Amino acid sequence: MTPASSPAPVFASRGKIVMMAIIAGAVVTNVYCTQPILPLVKTGFGVDLTKVDLVAAAALLGFSTGLALLLPLGDRFDRRKLVLGQIALAFVLAIAAAVSPSLWMLVAACFGLGMVSCVPQQLVPFAAVMSTPSERGRSVGTVVSGIMVGILLGRTIAGLVGSAYGWRAVYGMEAVFMVPVWLAAAALLPRGVPSTNLSYGRLLASLWPLARDNRPIRESMIVQALLWACFNAFWVNLAALLASGPWHLGSAWAGAFGVIGAAGAFAASLAGRASDRLKTRTVVGASIGIATLAYLILSGANASLTMLVIGVIVLDIGVQAGLVANQTRAFAVDPKAQGRINSLYMTATFFGGAVGTVVSGWLMTDFGWTGIVVFGIALGVIAAAIHFIGAPRATGAGQSPRAAMPDQANGNALNPEQICLLGEK
Repeated sequence: MTPASSPAPVFASRGKIVMMAIIAGAVVTNVYCTQPILPLVKTGFGVDLTKVDLVAAAALLGFSTGLALLLPLGDRFDRRKLVLGQIALAFVLAIAAAVSPSLWMLVAACFGLGMVSCVPQQLVPFAAVMSTPSERGRSVGTVVSGIMVGILLGRTIAGLVGSAYGWRAVYGMEAVFMVPVWLAAAALLPRGVPSTNLSYGRLLASLWPLARDNRPIRESMIVQALLWACFNAFWVNLAALLASGPWHLGSAWAGAFGVIGAAGAFAASLAGRASDRLKTRTVVGASIGIATLAYLILSGANASLTMLVIGVIVLDIGVQAGLVANQTRAFAVDPKAQGRINSLYMTATFFGGAVGTVVSGWLMTDFGWTGIVVFGIALGVIAAAIHFIGAPRATGAGQSPRAAMPDQANGNALNPEQICLLGEK
């Protein structure tokens, strides 16, 4: 089916969008359930912190791989079928993780589990294309809120289950979760309508020009990758901080901080509404400032639980607001390429998270909590520099059309191969 012959869009009810958010939140726990139980995995296999961090990094790298290779398929095939197939594979791979006989088998299983668990990001463009332009930011924010609540509460549940029954039980629990999630998705998700007839190879080949020719997409990718590295640098090392700091608290406590962080998850929904009403660049700039402020607060987290709690909330508000605002900004470039745009955006985001996980694990081992704080502040400063250097400027008469194309501030200077309905805000 070509875009020209596509039927008129069918807009989803609010209840359908909320259900997408619930499904997204349930599936994403597969990627993040490892983080609060890393000390248990470390003890179980008798390895050091640097090696056990590879388990969490593998899940994130697998997720990034799925975003790069599987998300573009949503523009070509029925997203409903893709979602159901991936949830079924997640069930199998969660069982494989639960019975892994070695650390490296667990790393491999977590990579595969992360790869097929990109379902939530299949649902984000699903929600975007099934919403009116005036509601698009709100719908994206709702699904992202579901994802963030899943990430944060998933950590809490994983920490409690791991503390009571061991780390293998956590992956067994994830496998069990996938059964009702698959049934709910099968019953409630509408059939997805492809927006292109490009082959898989041409879909992947179109990713680079899409990023190259559109500055809003490039900036959103880079800024959110840096913010997600901030996010993961904290959460991956929280269990180690609590275990080795003055409190000597276990994995259940590390997971419990997910409840605190979940309060910030609702910033995603608010950011979506703000992006519908304000310039998305303004929301992005505010989110960078909030995330950087969080690390200034967290500089005292190794001595004060109060500072730790406040820092968790502020960090989650900043990162989650940025996630929605950057995503909404990128989606506005071309409503008919939502799957590919989301593939670019989320691949960059989670690649940044994976790099942040690996680097922060090394910093925590060699420099302690101070290394994590300096790393987080540095990432925030770099993100701010990229954001403000890229501020839209008036197009001069001497600029070439290619130079004018990336900044579509008012919906003009469009790439002739794109249809930009919203323009950049």
